[in-house]
Amino acid sequence: MSEGVYGEQATGRVTHSLLRLSTAMRSQAWEWAEGAGLTPTQGEILVLLMQRKGPMRLGEIARETALTAATTSDAVSTLEGKGLVEKRRALDDGRALAVRLTARGRTAAKRAAQWPDFLSKAVGTLRDDEQAMFYRTLLKTVRQLEVQGHIPVHRMCVTCTHFEPSKNPKKSLHRCALLDITMSDTDLRLDCSVHETADVATQKKTWKIFAQQA
Repeated sequence: MSEGVYGEQATGRVTHSLLRLSTAMRSQAWEWAEGAGLTPTQGEILVLLMQRKGPMRLGEIARETALTAATTSDAVSTLEGKGLVEKRRALDDGRALAVRLTARGRTAAKRAAQWPDFLSKAVGTLRDDEQAMFYRTLLKTVRQLEVQGHIPVHRMCVTCTHFEPSKNPKKSLHRCALLDITMSDTDLRLDCSVHETADVATQKKTWKIFAQQA
C-alpha cells in the first residue's frame, strides 16, 4: 500500500472518530440543556459570559460563538426573558448594548460549564503523556481551522506576543514573559484573559518552533 493511500485512509479514520465525538457531545449537550430548560446555544453563551468575567457586546458574542447576528440576538433575548442576562449600555459607547450575567445567570452558567464532564472522565483515563500529546495535537488542529477561517480566532498562548516556545521541550519548558511562568504543553491556554496578539512575523516564527517539536 502506498504512503499516499495510507495517509488518506488515516485522515479519514481520524475525521470519522472526531465526528463520533461530535455526535456524543451534541447528544450530551441537548440532554443537559433539556433538563436546564435551555438550548445548547444559550448554555454556550452563558459559559462564554462567565469566562470573560464582564459585559460583552452582541457582535463579540456572535464572533466568539461563530453564530449569526440573528441567532445570537434571539438567544440573548430569550436568556434576558428568563432573567439570566441583562442588557446595558456599553461603557465605552453609549449607542451600543452590552450583555452581562445576572446572579441567576452566573448560577446557570456554572451548571452549564459542567455538562462536558463525561468527556473529561474519558480523557482522564489516558496516561499523562497521552493527554499531553492529545492536547498538543488539538491545539495544532484548532490553529489550522483558525487559519482556514472555519472557527473564530482564540486567545491562545501560541499566538501571544508574550509566549516564548521551548526549542527543546525535553530539556526546558515554554515560558510566558508577561506572567513570568514556565509551562508544559498541557499548561498552554486556549483562551487567556491577558493575551496580546503577536505580529504576523512573530506568530509564524513561534508557530514554526512549536509545531515542529516532537
